[in-house]
Amino acid sequence: MNTNVSNQISEIEEDDITIIRYKPAETIERPGIGSLRRIMKWFGFLSTIAWCAAALSPATFRVPVSSQGWFFIVAILWFFSFCAGLFNL
Repeated sequence: MNTNVSNQISEIEEDDITIIRYKPAETIERPGIGSLRRIMKWFGFLSTIAWCAAALSPATFRVPVSSQGWFFIVAILWFFSFCAGLFNL
């Protein structure tokens, strides 16, 4: 294998170098969005606890026997959606 190595040093002037920096723009939110985010976050947290509690202890929440399986499935899906960030706007 033959390789050619150049001993020539290229000269670069400072005017030839351009530095590009990315500065993200500040986003301006409407006044109600911050409180809506907090409400959705707490709603997701409390509803996840309620669904999981009803699925694990259906007698306490008086869930009919015919619906207990569905409650358990919905609780699992609700838990995964909460963990995936569905309630984080």
